[in-house]
Amino acid sequence: MKLRQLLRPAPNLTPEELRHFQGRHREGGYTLLDVRQPGEYQERHLAGAKLIPLPELPGRLDELNHEEPVVAYCAVGGRSRAAAQLLQGQGFKEVYNLEGGIKAWDGLAAQGPSGWGLEVLAPGEGPAQVLAAAYSLERGLAACYQALAQGAASPELAELYQRLAGYEDQHIQRLIQAWEQLPPDQRQEAELDPGGAAPRMEGGWEVKEFVARHLGSTQGQAEAVMLAMGLETQALDLYMRLAERLEQQSSREVLHALGEEEKSHIKSLAAMLERLQDG
Repeated sequence: MKLRQLLRPAPNLTPEELRHFQGRHREGGYTLLDVRQPGEYQERHLAGAKLIPLPELPGRLDELNHEEPVVAYCAVGGRSRAAAQLLQGQGFKEVYNLEGGIKAWDGLAAQGPSGWGLEVLAPGEGPAQVLAAAYSLERGLAACYQALAQGAASPELAELYQRLAGYEDQHIQRLIQAWEQLPPDQRQEAELDPGGAAPRMEGGWEVKEFVARHLGSTQGQAEAVMLAMGLETQALDLYMRLAERLEQQSSREVLHALGEEEKSHIKSLAAMLERLQDG
């Protein structure tokens, strides 16, 4: 352990600086490290964060990449400050602490336990299986939006949900193109099934359960866009947690690319929300 690094406080990032940091780094090129307890993580966490409670961190350092940036956070910044200093002392090259913790974070966040939704892919799955799983989840979200459109309280809200379903259709087409670009031997490992109902949607929700919970409860277009932004955040979170556990680098790269797509989609939705609020 390097004593000088251990004693030197790790630099802080404000929530705004963290947003800029995330914009400059590709998904999979850095680690968001949540050092709180599992119950805290389940209630609310940053999308794609890896959970290692602070008491477990010294024995699980091999789960982290020493060469890539790590941003540690906790509730208000105390536990993560200790975690960041520990990582520095162990020779991690680039470590930050989120100032104020997740309580200071005013952006989108995910929810659910660290294992939620991971059953859609086994650890050893290849790129074709990854694309097939994502294809099914995208179809599920498109079906969700279509169901919400049918039960919308106004024609304007119904039209917005149909637009959101159209965005998912565009994602589906990009997944089909990515699958078709795979080598023939890899494509034999999975099929993209366009028929029947997709039971799950992005983020890991059951489609029927989510629709039943939200049908008729959204009152305006701005609220619907905020709901969509939350769903895309859950999708980003699921894809990054899946990437963490997959064994094949090529499969992880597919999920990292999907994560970048979700980040882009969230930005588009944020711009849409701003226009609605300004109008």
